[in-house]
Amino acid sequence: MAIVVTVPRDSSLQLRLIVGSNPETGAPIVNSKTFNKVKSTAIEQDAYDVATALFGLQKYALSEVRFEKESQLTE
Repeated sequence: MAIVVTVPRDSSLQLRLIVGSNPETGAPIVNSKTFNKVKSTAIEQDAYDVATALFGLQKYALSEVRFEKESQLTE
Protein backbone atom coordinates (compact mmCIF):
# COMPACT_ATOMS: atom_id res chain seq x y z
CA MET A 1 0.00 0.00 0.00
CA ALA A 2 1.37 3.41 -0.98
CA ILE A 3 1.91 6.17 1.56
CA VAL A 4 -0.35 9.13 0.89
CA VAL A 5 1.16 12.60 1.16
CA THR A 6 -1.02 15.65 1.71
CA VAL A 7 0.18 18.79 -0.07
CA PRO A 8 -1.53 22.00 1.08
CA ARG A 9 -2.81 24.25 -1.69
CA ASP A 10 -4.06 27.82 -1.66
CA SER A 11 -7.43 28.25 -0.01
CA SER A 12 -10.35 30.65 -0.33
CA LEU A 13 -12.23 32.95 2.01
CA GLN A 14 -15.90 33.54 1.32
CA LEU A 15 -18.23 36.13 2.82
CA ARG A 16 -21.91 35.26 2.44
CA LEU A 17 -23.98 38.44 2.60
CA ILE A 18 -27.73 38.91 3.03
CA VAL A 19 -28.59 41.38 0.26
CA GLY A 20 -32.35 41.38 0.66
CA SER A 21 -35.36 39.14 1.02
CA ASN A 22 -37.66 37.41 -1.41
CA PRO A 23 -40.86 39.49 -1.54
CA GLU A 24 -43.02 36.38 -2.02
CA THR A 25 -41.56 34.05 0.61
CA GLY A 26 -39.60 36.36 2.88
CA ALA A 27 -36.58 34.08 2.57
CA PRO A 28 -33.23 35.86 2.64
CA ILE A 29 -31.36 36.41 -0.60
CA VAL A 30 -27.69 35.57 -0.06
CA ASN A 31 -24.82 36.59 -2.34
CA SER A 32 -21.20 35.73 -1.78
CA LYS A 33 -17.87 37.42 -2.25
CA THR A 34 -14.95 35.03 -2.60
CA PHE A 35 -11.30 35.87 -2.10
CA ASN A 36 -9.06 33.22 -3.69
CA LYS A 37 -5.39 32.40 -3.31
CA VAL A 38 -5.32 32.61 0.47
CA LYS A 39 -2.00 31.09 1.50
CA SER A 40 -2.10 27.54 2.77
CA THR A 41 -0.26 28.63 5.91
CA ALA A 42 -3.07 30.99 6.97
CA ILE A 43 -4.67 30.01 10.25
CA GLU A 44 -8.40 30.10 10.91
CA GLN A 45 -8.30 32.99 13.41
CA ASP A 46 -6.38 35.21 10.98
CA ALA A 47 -8.79 34.35 8.16
CA TYR A 48 -11.74 35.21 10.40
CA ASP A 49 -10.15 38.50 11.45
CA VAL A 50 -9.65 39.45 7.81
CA ALA A 51 -13.24 38.43 7.01
CA THR A 52 -14.64 40.63 9.77
CA ALA A 53 -12.49 43.55 8.60
CA LEU A 54 -13.76 43.07 5.04
CA PHE A 55 -17.31 42.77 6.34
CA GLY A 56 -16.93 46.22 7.84
CA LEU A 57 -16.54 47.56 4.30
CA GLN A 58 -19.79 45.98 3.09
CA LYS A 59 -23.22 47.54 3.22
CA TYR A 60 -25.05 44.23 3.69
CA ALA A 61 -25.53 41.97 6.71
CA LEU A 62 -23.15 39.03 7.12
CA SER A 63 -24.74 35.59 6.93
CA GLU A 64 -21.62 33.47 7.38
CA VAL A 65 -17.89 33.21 6.76
CA ARG A 66 -16.45 30.20 4.94
CA PHE A 67 -12.77 29.31 4.91
CA GLU A 68 -12.16 26.52 2.47
CA LYS A 69 -8.77 24.85 2.70
CA GLU A 70 -7.63 22.72 -0.19
CA SER A 71 -5.13 19.89 -0.28
CA GLN A 72 -3.75 17.64 -2.95
CA LEU A 73 -3.29 13.97 -2.15
CA THR A 74 -0.39 12.18 -3.81
CA GLU A 75 1.62 9.03 -3.32
